[in-house]
Amino acid sequence: MRNRLINNRIVPFIVSCTAMFAAVLPIRLYAQEVVKPKIAILEPKVGDGVSKGGRQHLNLDVLTTEMERALQGTRKFSVLTRDDKKMAALLKEQDFAGSKVSSGNAAKSGLMNAANLLILPTVQDFIFHRDAKPVPNFQGKYTRVDSGRLKVTAQVIDTQTGEIKTTFDLAGSFTTGQEVVNFKSGSPSPVNFERMAKDVSGKMADQLVDRVFPMKVMAVQNNQVFINRGKDGGLKIGDALTVFRPGVALRDPYTGEMLGSAEVEIGAIRVVRVNPKFTIA
Repeated sequence: MRNRLINNRIVPFIVSCTAMFAAVLPIRLYAQEVVKPKIAILEPKVGDGVSKGGRQHLNLDVLTTEMERALQGTRKFSVLTRDDKKMAALLKEQDFAGSKVSSGNAAKSGLMNAANLLILPTVQDFIFHRDAKPVPNFQGKYTRVDSGRLKVTAQVIDTQTGEIKTTFDLAGSFTTGQEVVNFKSGSPSPVNFERMAKDVSGKMADQLVDRVFPMKVMAVQNNQVFINRGKDGGLKIGDALTVFRPGVALRDPYTGEMLGSAEVEIGAIRVVRVNPKFTIA
């Protein structure tokens, strides 16, 4: 969780922070309409660092589903599927909609959205291990401990230019308590993989939201501060945040790139309530 918060009184800093995404993230407001960035996750690849034994327990469908669910949970992106089976089903339904026996155009072809951003995940390291040792002086009894590790690199690609916008290094792990059992064979429960996939996916979503939508003070009323993060934003009651006001703009003297601004600390706040779409401190 980030522990820095930018006050919204100086808008140029917030704009400059997200400038690298501006061309591919058209966020416009028309009355109640909000156009969210469109994003899709491609099927994860498996790096050379994953052993043959590990690949047998690596469920890429579960990892993709958890990543999509995490992005949907932020409520800040339109998440598009790029799953081969789902896409094939959609195309089949569109073919049916265009046939003579169809009476509607709900699945009309040519209207599917293209993504502004693609996420390309690669599993760099994966361990899913069961360690069992005989219990001394007890025939057929074993002490068993399951453990695992999942490391994923996720590149964010601009679909218009092909530029790599950013890369996230994500990791999750688990270790079960020692258990006495009657057998030593087998492998850890798939539930443990799902938990690691959920952990990795949540970290990816939090980091992407921080890049595209920096944490920001929306309003101040009496002694309450309203922040643009909800239940899926990584904040919890009791969290302490430092509030900064942007200062002098900082520009790279060689490239001219806007790097952000100097920051002036103006105070501290503590989270007292986390609502579905915003937080009060």
